[in-house]
Amino acid sequence: MVSKNEYYNVEFVDMTHDGMGVCKIEGFPIFVEKALKGEKAEIKVTKVNKSFGFGRLINVTHKSPFRKEPICDYFAECGGCNLMHMDYQMQLDFKQFRVKETLRKLGKIETEVKSTEGMLNPYYYRNKTIMPYGEKDGNMIAGLYRKRSHDIIDMKKCSIAPKITSDIIRYLKNVFEELNIPAYSEENHTGVIRHVMVRNSYKYDDISVTIVTFTKDLPKKDIILEKLTNRYEEIVSVIHNVNHKKTNVVLGKKSKVIYGEDYIRDEINGVFFKISHRSFYQINPSQTEDVYKKAIEYAELTEDDVVIDAYCGIGTIGLSAAKHVKTVLGVDVVKQAILDAKENAENNKIENAKFVAGRAEKIIKSWANYKVDTLFIDPPRKGVQKSFLETVKDMRIPKIVYISCNVSTLARDLNYLQSHGYEVEEVTPFDMFPQTTHIEVVTKIRYIG
Repeated sequence: MVSKNEYYNVEFVDMTHDGMGVCKIEGFPIFVEKALKGEKAEIKVTKVNKSFGFGRLINVTHKSPFRKEPICDYFAECGGCNLMHMDYQMQLDFKQFRVKETLRKLGKIETEVKSTEGMLNPYYYRNKTIMPYGEKDGNMIAGLYRKRSHDIIDMKKCSIAPKITSDIIRYLKNVFEELNIPAYSEENHTGVIRHVMVRNSYKYDDISVTIVTFTKDLPKKDIILEKLTNRYEEIVSVIHNVNHKKTNVVLGKKSKVIYGEDYIRDEINGVFFKISHRSFYQINPSQTEDVYKKAIEYAELTEDDVVIDAYCGIGTIGLSAAKHVKTVLGVDVVKQAILDAKENAENNKIENAKFVAGRAEKIIKSWANYKVDTLFIDPPRKGVQKSFLETVKDMRIPKIVYISCNVSTLARDLNYLQSHGYEVEEVTPFDMFPQTTHIEVVTKIRYIG
C-alpha cells in the first residue's frame, strides 16, 4: 500500500507525455517531475489517487547520462519550461517518440515519423514574451508564474526569451518604481501595471512593447516613453492596452498606439509581414521558416494548383506558397487577421491570393467549384471541427498538409481522414518550443479513395 508523505527508493521506467518520470511502487504508478527514465532516486509521495499518484524528487542516487544542468536559475520553481534538465538530443528523441505513440494509440495511425527537427541554439528563441507585474514586500516584481500558481517569480532574465526582452521587462520595472506607479494586485483588484508584452522581429531589429494597465490612463506616459525609446532605439511601437476585468486574459479590448505604429516588420521565406500587437504569429520564427518549407515540400505544388489555407491568420503559409501556385484561398474567423493578410499580400505584390473572414467549415464549401488541389490546415490546439473534416471528405481534396501544435487533436482528426479515403504518408515533428514538451508537427496526407 503506497502512502502519502512516505519516502521510497525507486527506479524510473518510463516518461509521461508531459515529461514526468514514471516509477512503480508495488506495481502502483507514481509520476515525478524532473525525473528521467533509467534514473534511481529517493522520492516523497505527495498525492495518491485511486489508480496512480504523484511524488517529489528528493535525491537522485543514479543519474541518467542524459541529465544536464539547466542554464536557468529559476528552472526549479518556474512553470515556463519543463525539459531543461534533459540533454537536447534526448528532448528531440522524446518528442519523436511521443508523436509516434500518440498517433498510434489515439489515432490508430501507423506511418513514418521522421526525426524531430531541432535548433542549433535552443535558447532565447521566443519572439513574443508576456510577463505579469506584481508587488512583494513593498517592491515591484516582474517575471513568470510559479508552477500551478499565480505567484510571480521576480526574474532577471528568461532563458527562452531574447536577452533584450528580459532587459526591457526589468528596465520598465525600475522605471515604474522610480515614478511610483504601482503594480496591479489580483487579490485586491487595485493598482496600475498588469503585464508587459514584448514582440521581436526575426529578420529586422524591430521591437514592439505593449503595456497593459488596470487603469484607463497610463500615468506619466510621456516620461515612460522618453526613457524607454531613448534607451532602446530598436523599439518602433509602443501600445497602451487597458484591461479592467477580473480575468486571466492578458489583453483588454481597448488599445491605443502611444509611440510609432501598431506593427513590427518581419520576413519568412522571402515574404514580408507586418505584425500588430494582437496578430497571431508563430513564437519561433527560425523554426517557422523550416516548418513552412517542409509544408510546401509535402504539398508537391505545381504552377496550376489551387490551394486553400485554412485558419490562415495573417496569411503566413498561403503567401509563402503563392509563388508556387495558380491561386491561394485563405480563410480565418478573426477579421483583423484577414485585413492583415490582405495588406501583407498587397505589400508583397502577391495578386493570386484571396482572403475571406469567416468560419473555415462554412467558407470552404463555397470554394468547391475551384477544383482545389491542396489544403493547408494550421488550426488552434483544439484541432478542427468535424463539420470541416466532413466538407474536406466530400470535396475529396487530393493533397492535405496538416500543421498541428497538439498531437492529441491531430491524431483524432487524422483518424477521421484515414477512415474516409485518406492516407497519412509521413510526419515530421519540429521543435518549435525547445525546453518545453510542446511540439509542432507537419503531416503529409493524400486522398487514395
